[in-house]
Amino acid sequence: MDSQQQFTAASHLTADNLRSIARSISISQVSRLSLPEIDAVVDQISRVVPAGNVPGVILSGLAKLTGRRPAGNVIKRDVNLMFRGVEQALDKAVFSTFFAGPAAVIWGYQKLLELAGKDPQDAFPEGTWQFYVGYALREDTARHANETIGFDETLNDHKINLPPIDRMTAWVMAAIHILHSYPELLENEWRERVSLALLRDLTKVNPETRQFADLYSQWERQRPYGRGPDVQSQETYASYRKRKFDEFMAESTRDLPKELRERWGKQFQRAREIALPAYQRQMSLAAYLDPTPYNENMVALPRQSWHIGLIWRGHYYLIPACAPNSTRPNDVSNVRSQIAALLASPANHAPTSLIPLATTKRASLPSILGKLRPETSQQLEALRCAPIWFNADGRPRHLPLAEVRLTERALGDHGLTLIDTGSSMVFDQSHIFFDGAWGSAVAEIMTLEALAWAVYLRGQPAPVAGSVRPYAPNIELNEEEKQILADSPKIVAEASAESIGLDLKKILDLRKLFKQRNDQIRITVNDILVLYRAIHAVSYKPNPELQASLQEAANDPQLKAAVEATITAFEESLTNPAILIPVDGSIPNPSDRLHPMTFEVPLEELEITKLHERALSLLDQARQEWRAEVWDTFEATQKHYLATIAGFGEVSARAKDIAQSGESTSSGALRLLAHVPMALQRLLDAIPGKFDVLNDLIKGREVLSNVGAVADTSSLARFITAKDDNEKKTLAWGVITDANGVMHVSLRDFRPHVGMFINVGRRDLARRIANDYLESYVNGLNRFISELTKITQGRHSRQ
Repeated sequence: MDSQQQFTAASHLTADNLRSIARSISISQVSRLSLPEIDAVVDQISRVVPAGNVPGVILSGLAKLTGRRPAGNVIKRDVNLMFRGVEQALDKAVFSTFFAGPAAVIWGYQKLLELAGKDPQDAFPEGTWQFYVGYALREDTARHANETIGFDETLNDHKINLPPIDRMTAWVMAAIHILHSYPELLENEWRERVSLALLRDLTKVNPETRQFADLYSQWERQRPYGRGPDVQSQETYASYRKRKFDEFMAESTRDLPKELRERWGKQFQRAREIALPAYQRQMSLAAYLDPTPYNENMVALPRQSWHIGLIWRGHYYLIPACAPNSTRPNDVSNVRSQIAALLASPANHAPTSLIPLATTKRASLPSILGKLRPETSQQLEALRCAPIWFNADGRPRHLPLAEVRLTERALGDHGLTLIDTGSSMVFDQSHIFFDGAWGSAVAEIMTLEALAWAVYLRGQPAPVAGSVRPYAPNIELNEEEKQILADSPKIVAEASAESIGLDLKKILDLRKLFKQRNDQIRITVNDILVLYRAIHAVSYKPNPELQASLQEAANDPQLKAAVEATITAFEESLTNPAILIPVDGSIPNPSDRLHPMTFEVPLEELEITKLHERALSLLDQARQEWRAEVWDTFEATQKHYLATIAGFGEVSARAKDIAQSGESTSSGALRLLAHVPMALQRLLDAIPGKFDVLNDLIKGREVLSNVGAVADTSSLARFITAKDDNEKKTLAWGVITDANGVMHVSLRDFRPHVGMFINVGRRDLARRIANDYLESYVNGLNRFISELTKITQGRHSRQ
């Protein structure tokens, strides 16, 4: 029996067992579904989550529960049982080939809740995404990273040369103050989103108050990420930002009618009392992750135990985040003297690399750690009291971000690691604690906070080393423990590449041309990136030099299998990918955090490539022959092609609207566009009226995350996105546009050949393959934009 047959057989067994229970009298009494609907859901669950009799057992238990919402511990227990059921029903090969990962299990559990008459939304009060990240964004590869350059650029501009002690002190103090003020930072985020969303909803029905609908985007354009020159004495960044928002709102709502203002205030106060404390607990950074075989449990850290971790010359140190015998932030003089003591008298035991633990699969960590000696476990446990780690050893900045982060970074139980390159700072962030936009914001906030401390420290007398250096856990692994770690299951290997070659100005100019032709067209930069990614996927050819290198490598017995895997990857990539696009889901409910939307460009149905080539050929012919009938044919093709592009943008916009709001939006805008192809109308009609987070997570095969253009004053320079723990997702594209208008595109490549090349010492070939794939995308997109601009501008003068 082959893998497909085994999977089908396991699905049938699951369906038979689940159907017998779902059709029982007790289930029919509580379920809101008809018998045909019950059968349809049973078939869906069994196809996605073949877990033997486990779904039936869980359904039976859910039906016996009173109320609409199972307890949190019941939900985690049930989901973990479903994971175990799938593992038992499928052998390892079938599991890795066909099982869609944690999203499938959580989706299946939501369907069981529906069968049992429960509301899936009530079962996940912090949102489906929050529950999902604890199961599916656990691994080291599920961390994304931002880089800022503002700290070093500003110091260099003012010719300030900080000694190592003060450089380290500035960043440690920034970490301490971010940690202590984090609840207030989260309150600002929550308050800004919720208050403006409530105001928008209250005023949108009244034409006289529609000006309030766009207030959040207006605030985004002026929201400060550091304390400005008008900062008041003793005002923290969090309180400064709160005051600036209050001033913005006072000015913006001067004309808000009194009755609406009172309703708005009452609604906000009710939401604040109920939802804000829960949001602050949900997003807290002062916690560590405790792994189980299937998920991560977030464990809150008491304030008195908070430390900032510092990595120096391979040693791990712990600096208290609170002043002695207090819960207040540690004083800068204490921190500075401790760092001076550390540099003057480093730990005298040999450093131990924890990279083997950071790269071990999280599901295996409980059993791995259980095999270590008690004294080793105790020293490792001490590291958990640091929610933020700062690696001050320095990494070469010329490396791709995905390689900069491959250094000492503790165990992976924490939310944030800072990595110093000497000319920039890299913020390595767990997706469980940070989504892309919030991670970028925190990176900018911390950079400006560190800069403020650097300016302060510049005017201070030379530091005096303290009598006691910070505590340095002595983690000594014996040979048996080293072997245990070496043999532990490791995360999937990756290669990475980055490019600044995309011509953003030409893309923006093209969008202006579209608007000149039809103001209803709303295609975004990201839509163009996604559209061309689909074209690129089905048309990619490796460059001749890379092909020659691979042919040569194939003659080496050690490399032959890796080369064959590469060729297979090339062949498999010649299909239209289902692209997972993270969409901000924090408005109106910040707890929802993010909505991942899967989008597959209907290339064949729309005939984009054929229309592009035909329009370009006709334009060239028309310009050469200058005959009216050729121009007429070109203009008809041009009109059809541009209407298709416009329609694609409208479909994308509607899908994003649904992803953000969770509900259907009007399709009227598309009808306003003339000559919309029937294929696009069918695609629009096929978009569901409700957004299904887990269904999209299951379908997505690669990730494209664009954090957008940063503010003019921002020093964010680079960004890489994370990938979830589903090994079917093999490519992760990250995009950010810096304050100079330069678009940075990154690619993380997790395809099977990467690990094979790395294992035989040829990481360079894996890098070249990833770089060629990225460069072909960038160069191809530039060419596509130039040609599309030419097509859009093509016009016959009939004088």
